[in-house]
Amino acid sequence: MVEVRIEDWVLTIDKEKTKALYMTHMQEGDTLAYQNFLIANEKLGVELLHFSNMLGLNLQQPTLLNAFPVEGQKIMYSGYYTVCGEIVDGEMDAWDVIIGEHCFSLVEEESVIALIEPHFQIGFEVVLEWLLPQPLELMKK
Repeated sequence: MVEVRIEDWVLTIDKEKTKALYMTHMQEGDTLAYQNFLIANEKLGVELLHFSNMLGLNLQQPTLLNAFPVEGQKIMYSGYYTVCGEIVDGEMDAWDVIIGEHCFSLVEEESVIALIEPHFQIGFEVVLEWLLPQPLELMKK
């Protein structure tokens, strides 16, 4: 495990186990919303890539993904990523880390993945454009 410091967070991370977790877990839910999430997130900024690499995350594959239409042709995505490791220090449920349009928070959620290892979740929110050719109205509500 390595210690990672991101703003006010101090975390111990097992990057290899976290990466392996994302190789085995597949996202469930509305397929159109998820397809749009993948396309809209394709061009991640350097700072966002650095953040995900520090934690061993695949930002294209959250553990939990919710999607809600908002004004215009946009969708607010929220959910969380699971990280193998422990929180040493950091406030829970405070949107501490903001990178571009993405907001991140340490959250306490009941995991949808059964893990024996120590783990925690990093919640996120981001509003992205609807880029699919299908109308936004086809997305399940």
